[in-house]
Amino acid sequence: MKKLVLYVAIALSSGLFFTNIYNSIVNAANWESNIPYSIKATKDFFTVANPGSFFKLIDLPNLLLIALSLILFWKKSTSIRVFLGIALLCFISSLILTFTYFYPRNEIMFLSAQLPDTETLKRVAAEWGNMNWVRSLIWLVGLICTFLALDRATSSTRSSI
Repeated sequence: MKKLVLYVAIALSSGLFFTNIYNSIVNAANWESNIPYSIKATKDFFTVANPGSFFKLIDLPNLLLIALSLILFWKKSTSIRVFLGIALLCFISSLILTFTYFYPRNEIMFLSAQLPDTETLKRVAAEWGNMNWVRSLIWLVGLICTFLALDRATSSTRSSI
């Protein structure tokens, strides 16, 4: 049961990580390509759902599963506890970064009734694209720590058999 929770957390964390990489390689590159037309096209395209829709759906369950894994494995091993604690801090940090850094820029680019001037859009799109790589790195560290916790959990089970 404990490992199943950890496996699902890894699956969700992996999905978040690779979706974020996709956002950097595909979405951010398109947004920055031909401003202001690319921003207008994106606004028109994202009328029903946007990448944030995916993250809102997956981010909270991921955090809850990492926290639950930390609770379930708390007494198992100090190293598992440390790795899951670091992972939880990474995922919380990425969520804080999302709310404090990315949402304001999303508001400027995609949610405001009237688009700001082209130079502002170029600056905001570039900031978004560059900082998304930092967010990806934070997620990668969290994902690696989650994998290391799983490795420790499975190796401690194998050694006790």
